[in-house]
Amino acid sequence: MNRRGVILAAAAWLAAGAVGRALDTIKTTTDRVPLPGEIKLMTPLEVELKTPSLTKKVAVNEIVYISYDGEPAGLKTVRTALLAGRYEDVLASLEKVTAEAQNRPEIKQDIEFYTALCRAELALGGSGDVIAAGRLMAAFVNTHKGSYHWLKANEVVGDLLVANGQHDQAEKYYAELGKAPWPDYRMRAGVAVGRARLAQKKTAEALEAFEGVLKIDATGELTQLQRLAATVGKARCQTDNKQYDEAIKTLNDVIAKVDPEQVELNARAYNALGTALKDAGRVKEALLAFLHVDVLYFTVPEQHAEALANLAGLWEKARKPERADRARRMLEERYKNSPWAK
Repeated sequence: MNRRGVILAAAAWLAAGAVGRALDTIKTTTDRVPLPGEIKLMTPLEVELKTPSLTKKVAVNEIVYISYDGEPAGLKTVRTALLAGRYEDVLASLEKVTAEAQNRPEIKQDIEFYTALCRAELALGGSGDVIAAGRLMAAFVNTHKGSYHWLKANEVVGDLLVANGQHDQAEKYYAELGKAPWPDYRMRAGVAVGRARLAQKKTAEALEAFEGVLKIDATGELTQLQRLAATVGKARCQTDNKQYDEAIKTLNDVIAKVDPEQVELNARAYNALGTALKDAGRVKEALLAFLHVDVLYFTVPEQHAEALANLAGLWEKARKPERADRARRMLEERYKNSPWAK
């Protein structure tokens, strides 16, 4: 049965009142409405959804979220806030939701994962404790190996280890992501490894990782995003190797291709461009690149912190001390725990 048939069958089930209770639902990247049914099996790679007419296996890389029969009403608000990146709001809502949580394991797993994820995002953005967040997410990885969140959790632990300077350990967690059967996940793992190596100033090894991603032959929107992310990483390597003209051209090409709604990728691209221009001695152009992040992509904390740190130095070179002070104050106030503020 095709996707349309699955939706119609599920709708018929609902209309006929085939069950006397609410249903589990899976929201996917491809279906316009959540798919209702009963979760029968969950693994890190797929979730099995049973309806009266069939059992559908949904790949984890297609899942946006799952809602469960009997879950606290507040979890809907939590997921909405999480998708919008409102991490502090999520944590505040979760305090109320936890008290209402049922005994169903999947609901408890969601609450634990959302809590750990928000702590991690805040820490990576410079307004939280990286070590504490890492321990929390690592505990989820070790405890819930059957969760559909497991691969994402490994990736986040890796990011937190990189932020804490534990790069070799981070690659072990990224390797789990790289074992997934989907090209976009393998590409994400390669991009993450490349960034970890760049953080260690291992430019040649980082370039190898990014070029490995670019060699993966796959089509689709998600793989294209990872290809562009790897290209940004490659440009960072070009800058480290003083190939400024090549890096600037590469990054301008990426920026021309990226959808403006891809805020994180745009922020990374403009920061990389600003760094290449700065290192090439083109101060005014570098300022403009970093200002793109400050004005348009400030909702990506980690990247905004990098932009502000660079703006503070560049405004000094441009003899604009009041603007340098403004950038420095914002960096210290918003992202006091960021390495860019130290």
